[in-house]
Amino acid sequence: MKLRNENVLIFGGGSGIGKAIAVRFLEAGAKVCIAGRSREKLEAAAEEIGSEKLWCHAFDIADVDRHEACFEACAEMLGQVDSFVNAAALGTGAFTGRGYEPWDITGEEWDALTDVNFKAAFFLIRNEVDYLRKHGLRGNILNIASNAACMDIIGSYGAAKEAVIKWTRAFGKRFGHDGIIINGIAPGATFTPMIARYAHSIDQPYERHAIGRFIRPDEIAELAFYLMSDYGQIVCGHTVVADGGDNNATL
Repeated sequence: MKLRNENVLIFGGGSGIGKAIAVRFLEAGAKVCIAGRSREKLEAAAEEIGSEKLWCHAFDIADVDRHEACFEACAEMLGQVDSFVNAAALGTGAFTGRGYEPWDITGEEWDALTDVNFKAAFFLIRNEVDYLRKHGLRGNILNIASNAACMDIIGSYGAAKEAVIKWTRAFGKRFGHDGIIINGIAPGATFTPMIARYAHSIDQPYERHAIGRFIRPDEIAELAFYLMSDYGQIVCGHTVVADGGDNNATL
């Protein structure tokens, strides 16, 4: 099993799941560009990973009118961009320092969250499809959603992630005929900075998951590798819920 395409642009690649996917794909021989808002975070991740096939590009996905310029800039580094991983997101707790209750977020914070998790997520998928079709590439797009989409969460985060799952299905069914394979992963509580408020150690028990522990980023990265491999194209337009049997999820 090998990657279907080997020139990968990973949004949100400076930490967490995106960073783990970058490591896994580099191990498989891919060339990778990690993109995110903080150049310092990207450069720190690149130094830690230490690969000659890794590049960085500072970019805010909320700047939807400059998506294509971002793709072209990264294509100059890699020689070509034929795969995308959309792992950039703002978690409610990480952004506000509070929780998911509807009274925990202001209108200003709502706009900041939805600009990234909802608006930018849609335009990224659409513009990536346009880019691949424009260049005649039979590429891959992988969207990192969340099993929050499967829970009774009133705030914007879960709603945005449910939309990502719907868009993954709609775009995947429509453009698979063009050789563009679009899938998603909806992780449960994965040990990343996004859940640092309550996840203090990878060895910490987590009873909400049937497996009794947090999910490791490298486990999600292995699933990402399969979905973007030559074998993984039989999964087209679907989102795999990888949540360790989360008791709060309804799907």
